[in-house]
Parts: sequence; C-alpha cells; structure tokens
Amino acid sequence: MPQLAAPLSWSVAHLEIDAMTALTDPLTEEQRLLLDIVWTTFVEHERFPNFFHVAYRMRKHGHDAAKVLYSFPVIGHDQVSNGYRAVGWWGHGFTPQSDGPVYLTMAGLYHLQHDQMARDLARGLLAYMQQMTREQDRILDSPFDLPDIDVNLGEVLKEIDGTSPLLERMAQIADREWPGMRFNKTSLTGRIGALPSADCDTLDHYLADIAAHLSPPAPPEALSFTEPRSLLRALNFLDVTYELVFGEALVVPPPMDRSSLLALDVDDEAAYNSGLVVLTDILRDFKVPGRSPGSGLLRLEEHLADELPALDRNAVHQAVQLLDQIRVIRNSAVHPKPRPELAAAHHALGLGFPVRDFTAAWDSVRAHAERAVSNLQEAIQSARP
Repeated sequence: MPQLAAPLSWSVAHLEIDAMTALTDPLTEEQRLLLDIVWTTFVEHERFPNFFHVAYRMRKHGHDAAKVLYSFPVIGHDQVSNGYRAVGWWGHGFTPQSDGPVYLTMAGLYHLQHDQMARDLARGLLAYMQQMTREQDRILDSPFDLPDIDVNLGEVLKEIDGTSPLLERMAQIADREWPGMRFNKTSLTGRIGALPSADCDTLDHYLADIAAHLSPPAPPEALSFTEPRSLLRALNFLDVTYELVFGEALVVPPPMDRSSLLALDVDDEAAYNSGLVVLTDILRDFKVPGRSPGSGLLRLEEHLADELPALDRNAVHQAVQLLDQIRVIRNSAVHPKPRPELAAAHHALGLGFPVRDFTAAWDSVRAHAERAVSNLQEAIQSARP
C-alpha cells in the first residue's frame, strides 16, 4: 500500500515508540496459534519446526501459515532479511522454504512470558548480551590490535545458574537474533551485532533498542512546489554564477523539447521517468574539469574546493549527494531491482517507496532538486574571491 507521509511534528523518538509498540502489541488469534505451534515443537525437540509442518498444522485449523507469518508486525525490512518480527522463517526472498525452519526471536519470547521456560531463555539471552557489551569495551584499551571479544554462551550460563540446561535452545534463538547479536552456533560464541550495545535487563528495554536501531529516520522536510519554471530558473542562476566566477558555463542546455519537461507536470509513470532522465542527464553533463568520476555533478565538489578556499564544502557535499539520489532513482527505472540504497534515495527526496502517485513524486523531486541547486549557487556566490 502507499507509504503516507508522516506529520512534520513526528520525531525519530515517536517512530521508535511506534515500532516497539508494534512488536509488543497483543497477537491475533491466528498469530497466537502459529506462535504456539512453533513454541511447543521447540520445547519438545530443542529445534524449530520446518515450514511444511507448521503450514499443515495451520491448514488443519483453516489458516494459511504464510499469510499469518506475513501478518506479524515487522520493522527493519531494509536491514534484516524479511524484517525483524516475533516469528521469522528461512527462505529465498519473501517466500518461506518448505524445508526451512520457522523460528522465534526475542520478540517472540516477549509474547510467551507466561511460560517459565520462555522467561528463563529471555533472562539468559539478555545476560549473554550484557556480557557481550562489557567485552566489546576492551576495544577502548587496544587502539592497534583487535582483541578477541567473542563471548562463549555456555560459560555465561554457568555463571548465572551453575548449569546450562537451556544451552541448546538458547543457541537456536541466538543464531537468528540479528541485529542484537552475531552468533556462531558451532563454537557457541558471539558478539554484539549491529547495535552499539545491548546492556538491557528486560525484554521491553531490549526491544526498544531494537526498534530504535531499525526504525526509519524522521521523514525529510516536506517541500512545496508551486512554480513550474523554478527548477529551470535555479539551474540558470547556478550557470550564470559559475560563469561569473570561472569564466565558462557549467550547464549544457539540452534541446528545448527536453528541457521543457522540467516545467511540465506528469500524470503517469512514463512521463515521470522521462523527467528523471532529462534532469539526470543535465546534472551528469555539467562541464567540470576532469574525467573521473564520469558524472560532472560528482566532480563538482572537488573542483570547487580546489578553486575556492572559502567554500562551504559541507553545504556543497550535501547538495551534490542529494542531487545524485535522482540518478539512483532514474537508474532503478532502467534496472528495476530492490536495493537498500534505492529506498534511501526515495526517502532523501521525500518519496514513498515504491512510488504510487507520480504527479506528487515529480513535484517532490523538482522541489528538492531546486533547493539543492540553489544551495550550490549560494555556496559558489559566497565563496567567490
């Protein structure tokens, strides 16, 4: 479904709270049934069941296991395979593999806190990650040689309980608990994953940290686009300023029938892609000395920094990087393959991904491009000798 723009008053903290709330919201009857099937099998056999088994048992209750799996609240699609959720699966892409496991994460244990074993597993894994957090601090005392910061799960459990009856089950969960930890099931050792630390004593605290790490950044500022010729005017101002400073033009004007597309609204995907192509070509063809990289836009920052000592390089860098996101989106229309950088490019330009409203998307691209081009012009103007 379309990604709706969040209100501008939303903050990153608000998004984190929403994400954590989603992970801990009460489960539906179907979700609870699937969770219980996975959990009871895991308790009995010390292994997670394969999808074909879960699918058959769910079908006997009148449910489609895949649809129920997809329905669990999820965060971090761009950072975790199939996203982080209470119950995950192994498979190629979004489809569970028949002979692949259906497994629980720490978020799954949150929904099983009525069960003593689930509470013990959560307590042990939290203690394990606390020890990992302390162990990685050894890096502070070793600026040249990377210390061994892997932590043995069995040793931590012995320190807690003296014995480790849940070691195998805990290892099964730890093996799939990314981004919380990176675990080697063969050696039973691991270290902190993508989180800065995991010094948490409750599941609520841990899931809040997971949500904070995996939540999307705050939405970019919404820019209004009211004047169809404003982007063309901004490119002209940039070209004039550049020529005043360097004595030669920067912008290579495309034929009128192409440049006019920047001033026209669009109402379908084809027109949207045509506009992206024209804008990307103009930026690529900037007449900047040098040959590498191949895009004139991407050579611009270094050239300006070499020639203008008073240049606000950070402002130029940000403007160039934002304009280059248009190239990323334009290339995706030619080579449509989902990639994390593609989602990031859409976000930078105020777009949902995938694009549903091409008229609004084109307005947003032009508005952000106009601001970035204007920032380049102002940076050159301010730094001129």
